[in-house]
Amino acid sequence: MPESKAIAKVLASGYLLDAKAFEMINQIPAEVDVEGFVDRLLEQKARRLGEVKVITESDVVKMMPEVIPRGGEEPGAIFSESAELEVVSDPTMAIAPAEASDGFNKLFRDRYQRLYSILRSRLDMKGMVMVSATKELPPNKKVKVAGLLSDRSSRKGNVELKVDDPTGTMRVVCRDQFVEKAALEAPLDSMITVEVSHGRTGQLYANSVLLPDVPGRRLVSSSHRVYALLLSDLHIGSKMFLAEDFKRFLQWINGGLGDKDLVSRIKYLVVAGDLVDGVGVYPGQEFQLAEKDPKKQYAMAANLLRQVPGHIQIVISPGNHDAVRQALPQPAVPVDLAESLYGMENVKWVGDPAYIKLHGVTFLVYHGKSLDDVIATTPDLTYDNPTKAMKLLLRSRHLSPTYGKRTALSPELRDFMVIDQVPDVLHSGHVHTFGELNYRGTLLVNSGTWQGQTDFQSNMGLEPTPSIIPVIDLSTMRVLRRNFSAAGYQPYVKASEPEESAS
Repeated sequence: MPESKAIAKVLASGYLLDAKAFEMINQIPAEVDVEGFVDRLLEQKARRLGEVKVITESDVVKMMPEVIPRGGEEPGAIFSESAELEVVSDPTMAIAPAEASDGFNKLFRDRYQRLYSILRSRLDMKGMVMVSATKELPPNKKVKVAGLLSDRSSRKGNVELKVDDPTGTMRVVCRDQFVEKAALEAPLDSMITVEVSHGRTGQLYANSVLLPDVPGRRLVSSSHRVYALLLSDLHIGSKMFLAEDFKRFLQWINGGLGDKDLVSRIKYLVVAGDLVDGVGVYPGQEFQLAEKDPKKQYAMAANLLRQVPGHIQIVISPGNHDAVRQALPQPAVPVDLAESLYGMENVKWVGDPAYIKLHGVTFLVYHGKSLDDVIATTPDLTYDNPTKAMKLLLRSRHLSPTYGKRTALSPELRDFMVIDQVPDVLHSGHVHTFGELNYRGTLLVNSGTWQGQTDFQSNMGLEPTPSIIPVIDLSTMRVLRRNFSAAGYQPYVKASEPEESAS
């Protein structure tokens, strides 16, 4: 598209060009797709609500790394900007368990204080009182109390809640079916806010039950059109590892299967746990292992990940199958077990959970072991819709609220599982089913698996959806899918249309 037409397109969209911006667009080399450049420039400006409708030199400069040559380049040649990875929070070096009995008291005290601090900053929570204040509550007066939901039971056909805070315990009966529904949905040991009032007999009744939740906000995006691939649950070393599907993925990411415009812009690959299958994780696992030495499993993983182009930054977090402790939070896999991976310049290990920033977009990477607990104990949650369970954790502002179920918690002085900072992306795995959801400006993605169904999963009724890769365009936060299973794979020949999905 000639430069004069590109400028006409800008003006037709209702924007003005300052002199410097006009000059820069006119000087874009002929081998560059000016139309694509202008389209993305206008798209970026449109997302910045409230700005004056003038395209400046600064706007053009920010977008200059985004220019797309008209074809023929190898992956990585089109987009040469380096990765911008920042590890914001990683529990690996901060883990320091206390003595078990006193340690759990300190853990839950820290949980309460962190979550109470989140609630106290909200305008709708002004005037909250402590549990002790409800004993002197006048009849018909309503107050809000925040505490940890320590128990839930049935009383004369009604749901009764036991709520604790540092000043004591209150028992409160839910008034109606809507309050009961909210009470049954709240995970045990999570923070809840209950609006209570006294009945005629002195019984406390709940008029509402609320989780801390996250504020509604716009999706945060990067100013650069780069892509992040999300993977989890490869289970390398298992006989059920889908090696042919992964081989197809490696061929694709090296530009061998078309889709070159998308492939050339991939800067990140994030693995949310269970890179390998491990040993002794569940009964009878040894009969389903192709390799029984964890160190050799990590060496096998390194041989595969070395085939990912070197300009792509790989971030790996552990899961319950990795060679680290099972209790949450988990440290990064130690060097002596994964030496071959630590030797790769483009690999960064973090613990579980971890906050990272990729080109300015904040990811909370959490394997997702506690999804087993919330799915098992919450009405209407199932393994085939993992993002509904992930949404409940986000609304609870805690990644593993319930103590004493399948998910082991370490008695740390700090509760690393509290979601203090609202992420732009929550990336999980564990349940082996693909899912995506935008909840109040946070993108929830469960990246599925690269392992076929095991006997253990079959007995649990878990049907995996393997070999699907979510690809996030960090400039728009749009999720694209690429399916590399034998049944779902389609060749990607339209390099100019990265939105096309084969899932």
